[in-house]
Amino acid sequence: MKAIMEKVMLRCDCSLCKCSVEAAHAVRIGGQHFCSDACATGHPNMEACQGQPSGCSCGTGELEFLLLKTS
Repeated sequence: MKAIMEKVMLRCDCSLCKCSVEAAHAVRIGGQHFCSDACATGHPNMEACQGQPSGCSCGTGELEFLLLKTS
């Protein structure tokens, strides 16, 4: 008999992130789940998250978003 294991995917709680992360690999802080340390710490140096190769630009796009919001 084969055991079927399902992956539980969670959406990253970073406000601008488009990534999903497997529950077992998520960075957990205060009940929130993040795809990477960069998202979990709020991108203090505008560093990208693990999803940059697949098109997510939450770390690098955060500065652009903030600048547009203040204009």
